[in-house]
Amino acid sequence: MPAARLRLLEQLLDGFITRPEPGALVVACSDLEVFYLVHVLTCIDERSPADRFWIVADPFTGPRAYVDALTVSLGLDPEPSQTPELRLHALLEQLLATLPQGDHRLVCALTPAQIDDPDGFALLARTLLRPLADPRLRVILRDDRRPQPRDTGAFELAAASPDNHLFAHDFSLPHELVTADVQATADDPNRAPRERAPALLQIASRELGHGKLSAALARCEAVTAMPVDPAVQALALALKADILRQGHDLEAAVSAGSVALEHAVAAGSLPVVVHAAMALADLAEQLGYPTDAITCLALAERAAVFNPDLQHRARARIDALKEHRC
Repeated sequence: MPAARLRLLEQLLDGFITRPEPGALVVACSDLEVFYLVHVLTCIDERSPADRFWIVADPFTGPRAYVDALTVSLGLDPEPSQTPELRLHALLEQLLATLPQGDHRLVCALTPAQIDDPDGFALLARTLLRPLADPRLRVILRDDRRPQPRDTGAFELAAASPDNHLFAHDFSLPHELVTADVQATADDPNRAPRERAPALLQIASRELGHGKLSAALARCEAVTAMPVDPAVQALALALKADILRQGHDLEAAVSAGSVALEHAVAAGSLPVVVHAAMALADLAEQLGYPTDAITCLALAERAAVFNPDLQHRARARIDALKEHRC
Protein backbone atom coordinates (compact mmCIF):
# COMPACT_ATOMS: atom_id res chain seq x y z
CA MET A 1 0.00 0.00 0.00
CA PRO A 2 2.68 2.65 0.84
CA ALA A 3 4.59 1.84 -2.35
CA ALA A 4 1.42 2.23 -4.43
CA ARG A 5 0.65 5.60 -2.88
CA LEU A 6 4.20 6.82 -3.50
CA ARG A 7 4.06 5.64 -7.13
CA LEU A 8 0.82 7.53 -7.58
CA LEU A 9 2.39 10.67 -6.10
CA GLU A 10 5.42 10.30 -8.36
CA GLN A 11 3.25 9.86 -11.46
CA LEU A 12 1.21 12.92 -10.50
CA LEU A 13 4.26 15.13 -9.94
CA ASP A 14 6.06 13.84 -13.02
CA GLY A 15 3.02 14.46 -15.21
CA PHE A 16 2.52 17.94 -13.80
CA ILE A 17 6.15 18.92 -14.33
CA THR A 18 6.40 17.60 -17.87
CA ARG A 19 3.11 19.02 -19.14
CA PRO A 20 3.74 21.72 -21.77
CA GLU A 21 1.90 24.52 -19.94
CA PRO A 22 2.92 26.39 -16.79
CA GLY A 23 0.92 25.72 -13.66
CA ALA A 24 0.70 25.41 -9.90
CA LEU A 25 0.01 22.29 -7.84
CA VAL A 26 -0.88 22.36 -4.13
CA VAL A 27 -0.30 19.13 -2.20
CA ALA A 28 -2.03 18.81 1.16
CA CYS A 29 -0.27 16.56 3.67
CA SER A 30 0.75 16.35 7.32
CA ASP A 31 4.09 17.49 8.72
CA LEU A 32 5.25 13.87 8.86
CA GLU A 33 4.28 13.24 5.24
CA VAL A 34 6.29 16.17 3.86
CA PHE A 35 9.34 13.87 3.87
CA TYR A 36 7.79 11.66 1.20
CA LEU A 37 6.84 14.62 -0.96
CA VAL A 38 10.39 16.01 -0.82
CA HIS A 39 11.87 12.55 -1.42
CA VAL A 40 9.80 11.98 -4.56
CA LEU A 41 10.61 15.47 -5.86
CA THR A 42 14.33 14.85 -5.26
CA CYS A 43 14.15 11.56 -7.19
CA ILE A 44 12.48 13.31 -10.14
CA ASP A 45 15.10 16.06 -9.93
CA GLU A 46 17.94 13.52 -10.17
CA ARG A 47 16.60 12.07 -13.40
CA SER A 48 15.71 15.47 -14.93
CA PRO A 49 19.09 17.12 -15.65
CA ALA A 50 17.59 19.55 -18.15
CA ASP A 51 15.34 21.16 -15.53
CA ARG A 52 16.25 23.20 -12.47
CA PHE A 53 14.56 22.22 -9.21
CA TRP A 54 14.35 24.64 -6.29
CA ILE A 55 13.14 22.49 -3.40
CA VAL A 56 12.87 24.30 -0.07
CA ALA A 57 11.65 22.48 3.06
CA ASP A 58 12.42 25.20 5.63
CA PRO A 59 9.62 25.74 8.18
CA PHE A 60 7.22 28.61 7.51
CA THR A 61 7.20 30.99 10.49
CA GLY A 62 5.90 34.04 8.63
CA PRO A 63 5.99 35.59 5.13
CA ARG A 64 8.92 37.96 5.71
CA ALA A 65 11.11 35.46 7.59
CA TYR A 66 10.33 32.74 5.05
CA VAL A 67 11.25 34.87 2.04
CA ASP A 68 14.40 35.93 3.89
CA ALA A 69 15.32 32.24 4.22
CA LEU A 70 14.56 31.64 0.53
CA THR A 71 16.76 34.58 -0.42
CA VAL A 72 19.67 33.43 1.74
CA SER A 73 19.36 29.88 0.35
CA LEU A 74 20.21 31.33 -3.06
CA GLY A 75 23.20 33.21 -1.69
CA LEU A 76 21.49 36.60 -2.04
CA ASP A 77 20.97 39.44 0.42
CA PRO A 78 17.40 40.11 1.60
CA GLU A 79 15.71 43.32 0.42
CA PRO A 80 13.58 44.34 3.42
CA SER A 81 12.09 47.42 1.75
CA GLN A 82 9.86 45.30 -0.53
CA THR A 83 6.89 43.17 0.43
CA PRO A 84 7.47 39.41 0.76
CA GLU A 85 5.19 38.80 -2.22
CA LEU A 86 7.18 41.08 -4.52
CA ARG A 87 10.48 39.65 -3.28
CA LEU A 88 9.32 36.08 -3.92
CA HIS A 89 8.33 36.90 -7.48
CA ALA A 90 11.66 38.68 -7.97
CA LEU A 91 13.49 35.52 -6.86
CA LEU A 92 11.54 33.46 -9.38
CA GLU A 93 12.37 35.96 -12.12
CA GLN A 94 16.06 35.73 -11.24
CA LEU A 95 15.99 31.94 -11.35
CA LEU A 96 14.13 31.93 -14.65
CA ALA A 97 16.72 34.32 -16.07
CA THR A 98 19.48 31.80 -15.27
CA LEU A 99 17.86 28.98 -17.27
CA PRO A 100 19.72 28.22 -20.50
CA GLN A 101 18.04 28.51 -23.87
CA GLY A 102 16.00 25.52 -25.00
CA ASP A 103 13.60 23.09 -23.38
CA HIS A 104 14.29 23.72 -19.71
CA ARG A 105 11.89 24.20 -16.81
CA LEU A 106 12.12 25.79 -13.38
CA VAL A 107 10.37 23.70 -10.73
CA CYS A 108 9.77 25.84 -7.64
CA ALA A 109 8.80 23.46 -4.82
CA LEU A 110 8.03 25.29 -1.59
CA THR A 111 7.37 22.41 0.80
CA PRO A 112 7.67 23.75 4.37
CA ALA A 113 8.21 21.02 6.93
CA GLN A 114 5.98 22.97 9.30
CA ILE A 115 3.57 25.87 8.82
CA ASP A 116 3.40 27.97 11.99
CA ASP A 117 1.50 30.87 10.39
CA PRO A 118 -1.31 29.41 8.22
CA ASP A 119 -2.78 32.81 7.37
CA GLY A 120 0.61 34.18 6.33
CA PHE A 121 1.32 31.12 4.23
CA ALA A 122 -2.06 31.36 2.52
CA LEU A 123 -1.39 35.02 1.73
CA LEU A 124 2.01 34.28 0.19
CA ALA A 125 0.77 31.17 -1.62
CA ARG A 126 -2.12 33.04 -3.23
CA THR A 127 0.33 35.21 -5.15
CA LEU A 128 1.65 32.02 -6.80
CA LEU A 129 -1.80 30.67 -7.64
CA ARG A 130 -2.46 33.41 -10.15
CA PRO A 131 -2.01 32.74 -13.90
CA LEU A 132 1.68 32.14 -14.63
CA ALA A 133 2.97 33.89 -17.73
CA ASP A 134 6.29 32.09 -18.17
CA PRO A 135 5.75 28.68 -19.81
CA ARG A 136 8.91 27.32 -18.14
CA LEU A 137 7.62 27.71 -14.59
CA ARG A 138 6.08 24.94 -12.48
CA VAL A 139 5.08 25.79 -8.89
CA ILE A 140 4.51 23.08 -6.29
CA LEU A 141 3.30 24.10 -2.83
CA ARG A 142 2.79 22.02 0.28
CA ASP A 143 -0.15 22.96 2.48
CA ASP A 144 -1.51 21.48 5.72
CA ARG A 145 -4.26 18.89 5.61
CA ARG A 146 -7.07 20.43 7.65
CA PRO A 147 -9.99 18.66 9.34
CA GLN A 148 -12.17 21.65 8.45
CA PRO A 149 -11.68 23.41 5.08
CA ARG A 150 -10.68 27.09 5.03
CA ASP A 151 -11.94 29.13 2.11
CA THR A 152 -8.73 31.17 2.02
CA GLY A 153 -6.36 28.18 2.24
CA ALA A 154 -4.01 27.49 -0.67
CA PHE A 155 -5.23 23.91 -1.06
CA GLU A 156 -8.90 24.90 -0.98
CA LEU A 157 -8.36 27.72 -3.48
CA ALA A 158 -6.57 25.44 -5.93
CA ALA A 159 -9.13 22.66 -5.51
CA ALA A 160 -12.07 25.01 -6.14
CA SER A 161 -10.50 26.94 -9.01
CA PRO A 162 -11.89 26.42 -12.53
CA ASP A 163 -8.48 27.40 -13.94
CA ASN A 164 -7.00 24.41 -15.79
CA HIS A 165 -3.53 25.52 -14.73
CA LEU A 166 -4.23 25.04 -11.01
CA PHE A 167 -4.28 21.61 -9.39
CA ALA A 168 -4.77 20.20 -5.89
CA HIS A 169 -3.88 16.79 -4.47
CA ASP A 170 -4.51 15.33 -1.02
CA PHE A 171 -1.60 13.03 -0.16
CA SER A 172 -1.96 10.70 2.81
CA LEU A 173 0.51 8.11 4.02
CA PRO A 174 -0.07 7.43 7.74
CA HIS A 175 3.05 6.74 9.77
CA GLU A 176 1.62 3.51 11.23
CA LEU A 177 1.00 2.10 7.75
CA VAL A 178 4.53 2.94 6.62
CA THR A 179 6.18 1.57 9.77
CA ALA A 180 4.35 -1.75 9.60
CA ASP A 181 5.12 -2.18 5.91
CA VAL A 182 8.81 -1.31 6.31
CA GLN A 183 9.22 -3.67 9.28
CA ALA A 184 7.55 -6.53 7.42
CA THR A 185 9.78 -6.00 4.39
CA ALA A 186 12.97 -5.82 6.48
CA ASP A 187 12.11 -8.99 8.40
CA ASP A 188 11.21 -11.08 5.36
CA PRO A 189 14.28 -13.07 4.18
CA ASN A 190 12.39 -14.09 1.03
CA ARG A 191 12.09 -10.52 -0.21
CA ALA A 192 14.55 -9.44 -2.88
CA PRO A 193 17.64 -7.57 -1.59
CA ARG A 194 16.63 -4.47 -3.55
CA GLU A 195 13.42 -4.40 -1.47
CA ARG A 196 14.87 -5.41 1.90
CA ALA A 197 17.88 -3.10 1.82
CA PRO A 198 15.98 0.24 1.80
CA ALA A 199 13.69 -1.08 4.55
CA LEU A 200 16.66 -2.10 6.69
CA LEU A 201 18.24 1.32 6.21
CA GLN A 202 15.03 3.12 7.14
CA ILE A 203 14.85 1.16 10.38
CA ALA A 204 18.56 1.70 11.02
CA SER A 205 18.09 5.45 10.60
CA ARG A 206 15.23 5.41 13.08
CA GLU A 207 17.27 3.34 15.53
CA LEU A 208 20.15 5.80 15.20
CA GLY A 209 17.77 8.59 16.18
CA HIS A 210 16.76 6.63 19.29
CA GLY A 211 20.35 5.85 20.26
CA LYS A 212 20.13 2.12 19.43
CA LEU A 213 23.55 2.15 17.83
CA SER A 214 24.39 -1.58 17.91
CA ALA A 215 21.10 -2.56 16.26
CA ALA A 216 21.42 0.21 13.65
CA LEU A 217 25.02 -0.80 12.87
CA ALA A 218 24.01 -4.44 12.43
CA ARG A 219 21.35 -3.48 9.87
CA CYS A 220 23.80 -1.33 7.90
CA GLU A 221 26.34 -4.16 7.81
CA ALA A 222 23.62 -6.55 6.64
CA VAL A 223 22.92 -4.23 3.70
CA THR A 224 26.61 -3.88 2.78
CA ALA A 225 26.75 -7.69 2.49
CA MET A 226 23.80 -7.77 0.05
CA PRO A 227 24.06 -7.76 -3.76
CA VAL A 228 22.39 -4.38 -4.16
CA ASP A 229 22.82 -1.28 -6.29
CA PRO A 230 26.12 0.59 -5.64
CA ALA A 231 24.17 3.70 -4.65
CA VAL A 232 22.39 1.72 -1.92
CA GLN A 233 25.74 0.31 -0.76
CA ALA A 234 27.07 3.85 -0.56
CA LEU A 235 24.06 4.96 1.47
CA ALA A 236 24.50 2.03 3.89
CA LEU A 237 28.17 2.90 4.38
CA ALA A 238 27.36 6.59 4.88
CA LEU A 239 24.79 5.70 7.53
CA LYS A 240 27.31 3.34 9.13
CA ALA A 241 29.76 6.24 9.36
CA ASP A 242 27.08 8.39 11.03
CA ILE A 243 26.44 5.62 13.59
CA LEU A 244 30.13 5.17 14.34
CA ARG A 245 30.57 8.90 14.77
CA GLN A 246 27.69 9.08 17.22
CA GLY A 247 29.35 6.21 19.08
CA HIS A 248 32.54 8.33 19.27
CA ASP A 249 34.58 5.90 17.13
CA LEU A 250 35.89 8.69 14.93
CA GLU A 251 38.65 6.80 13.13
CA ALA A 252 36.26 4.01 12.14
CA ALA A 253 33.75 6.64 11.07
CA VAL A 254 36.34 8.25 8.79
CA SER A 255 37.13 4.87 7.24
CA ALA A 256 33.47 4.03 6.60
CA GLY A 257 32.74 7.53 5.34
CA SER A 258 35.67 7.44 2.91
CA VAL A 259 34.50 4.13 1.43
CA ALA A 260 30.95 5.50 1.25
CA LEU A 261 32.21 8.52 -0.67
CA GLU A 262 34.12 6.32 -3.12
CA HIS A 263 31.03 4.17 -3.75
CA ALA A 264 28.78 7.23 -4.13
CA VAL A 265 31.11 8.89 -6.65
CA ALA A 266 31.38 5.65 -8.64
CA ALA A 267 27.59 5.25 -8.61
CA GLY A 268 26.98 8.90 -9.51
CA SER A 269 24.67 9.31 -6.50
CA LEU A 270 25.05 13.04 -5.85
CA PRO A 271 22.90 13.23 -2.68
CA VAL A 272 25.04 10.51 -1.04
CA VAL A 273 28.22 12.19 -2.28
CA VAL A 274 27.11 15.42 -0.59
CA HIS A 275 26.10 13.66 2.63
CA ALA A 276 29.33 11.66 2.87
CA ALA A 277 31.54 14.62 1.98
CA MET A 278 29.84 16.89 4.53
CA ALA A 279 30.11 14.19 7.21
CA LEU A 280 33.79 13.65 6.44
CA ALA A 281 34.31 17.41 6.68
CA ASP A 282 32.73 17.37 10.14
CA LEU A 283 35.01 14.52 11.18
CA ALA A 284 38.13 16.16 9.76
CA GLU A 285 37.34 19.39 11.59
CA GLN A 286 36.63 17.46 14.80
CA LEU A 287 39.96 15.62 14.49
CA GLY A 288 41.86 18.85 13.86
CA TYR A 289 42.44 18.64 10.09
CA PRO A 290 40.92 21.85 8.67
CA THR A 291 42.60 21.46 5.26
CA ASP A 292 40.99 18.06 4.77
CA ALA A 293 37.67 19.52 5.92
CA ILE A 294 37.90 22.26 3.27
CA THR A 295 38.67 19.67 0.59
CA CYS A 296 35.60 17.63 1.54
CA LEU A 297 33.39 20.71 1.66
CA ALA A 298 34.60 21.80 -1.78
CA LEU A 299 33.58 18.39 -3.13
CA ALA A 300 30.19 18.69 -1.44
CA GLU A 301 29.70 22.14 -2.95
CA ARG A 302 30.42 20.85 -6.47
CA ALA A 303 28.18 17.81 -6.05
CA ALA A 304 25.22 19.75 -4.62
CA VAL A 305 24.18 21.16 -8.00
CA PHE A 306 20.68 19.86 -7.30
CA ASN A 307 20.33 22.01 -4.16
CA PRO A 308 21.59 25.64 -4.13
CA ASP A 309 20.92 25.82 -0.38
CA LEU A 310 23.37 22.99 0.31
CA GLN A 311 25.92 24.63 -1.97
CA HIS A 312 25.57 27.88 -0.05
CA ARG A 313 26.01 26.10 3.29
CA ALA A 314 29.12 24.27 2.09
CA ARG A 315 30.62 27.53 0.75
CA ALA A 316 29.86 29.35 4.02
CA ARG A 317 31.67 26.65 6.00
CA ILE A 318 34.66 26.77 3.65
CA ASP A 319 34.91 30.53 4.08
CA ALA A 320 34.59 30.22 7.86
CA LEU A 321 37.35 27.58 8.03
CA LYS A 322 39.66 29.63 5.85
CA GLU A 323 39.07 32.75 7.92
CA HIS A 324 39.64 30.86 11.19
CA ARG A 325 42.82 29.33 9.81
CA CYS A 326 44.17 32.78 9.01
